[in-house]
Amino acid sequence: SPQRTIRENNFYAADAAWATIADSCAEAINHIAGTRLTTYRHVGLRDHLEAPLRHNRMTRETLDSMWSTINAGKGVLKDYFAAKARLIGVDRLAWYDMAAPLPSLPGAGSADDISYDNACSQIIDAFHAFSSDFGDFAKMALSNGWIEAENRAGKHQGGFCTGFPTAKQSRIFMTYTNSADSMSTLAHELGHAYHSWVLRDQPVFLQDTPMNLAETASTFAEAVLGERRLRAARSDYERLQMLDGMLGDSVAFLLNIHARFIFEDNFHKERAKGELTADQLNGLMEAAQKTAYLDALADGGWNPRFWASKLHFYISGLPFYNFPYTFGYLLSMGVYAVGQDAGNTFSETYRKLLIATGCQDAEDAVRSTLGFDLRKPDFWVKSLHIISDRVRQYVALTDAVLGKAGSL
Repeated sequence: SPQRTIRENNFYAADAAWATIADSCAEAINHIAGTRLTTYRHVGLRDHLEAPLRHNRMTRETLDSMWSTINAGKGVLKDYFAAKARLIGVDRLAWYDMAAPLPSLPGAGSADDISYDNACSQIIDAFHAFSSDFGDFAKMALSNGWIEAENRAGKHQGGFCTGFPTAKQSRIFMTYTNSADSMSTLAHELGHAYHSWVLRDQPVFLQDTPMNLAETASTFAEAVLGERRLRAARSDYERLQMLDGMLGDSVAFLLNIHARFIFEDNFHKERAKGELTADQLNGLMEAAQKTAYLDALADGGWNPRFWASKLHFYISGLPFYNFPYTFGYLLSMGVYAVGQDAGNTFSETYRKLLIATGCQDAEDAVRSTLGFDLRKPDFWVKSLHIISDRVRQYVALTDAVLGKAGSL
């Protein structure tokens, strides 16, 4: 909601509801982690991160390199927080302000109200600008009815893509709402479908990609569309809206998910000693959020019961359902940065990378196609440079827009 009182009231009402079942949630999460740790002991795994790292076909060195590079470079996001606080008229952002829409300004224009046909045209054009193969695929998928996007009563929001290896096709389920977010979701899911398309002639057992690598093609597709739309923006305010969405994603992947990782890592360490109470879990979560967000939010503006409300912590079969998202996001940003430097020859390199994701470990896939060692910071720094540049644009546009408006 654009009204802070509504956001605040809704946040605390939801938190109060979760508080009534916090003890039950604590019991559930304790049992899930306890069972997992017991299983690890029986199969000879001494580190609770070993299984999720194996599942994502990556090493602890790579994970540590990614987080340390993020820690070294994420301070620039505090400038984004400060600029957004100015735009929505608060001193410091609270947890419930992070996704707040920007206020409407007279004559400023908007990035929303995008028809489905318009979105399809923009996506095809953006993908074509990267490579004819990418654009032709999107046109084929959209023309052949591979996407079910109707917005109808009772239909679930969000997006999902599934592949059919023997038929060499994919299907996308989503609800299109004539918004920029919906268009990005469509591009994201088409990125997943393109990944499957590139892998279609590989043996079926070489088409299985781990979660961290599966998110690369989808997020890369969003970046291709987003950067093209950014260049075509009709006003400073429209460009600011687009950047706000992009940087909101950066906060989610670099800070929010890092907080989840820190919490889950510390929780498993403590759970090895015994069960934790709901209050202890609250303490672990708030401490993790303050560390990940550089203590940049307003006093009292944290979400200590996030552990109870976040579904991902209760997925028993997939521990640490967090860092693969950050990995995929930053990998796609780095791929985009490398592509900008390489020019027109990069589209074939990108295809080779997607093929490698089905048959190689993460480090080998990147090394063999892009020439970077993920265990070192060089590649991750390239990713963060894109985000830093977006923050600089956002701050400059905030000054320009507020200067034109005089005051909110």
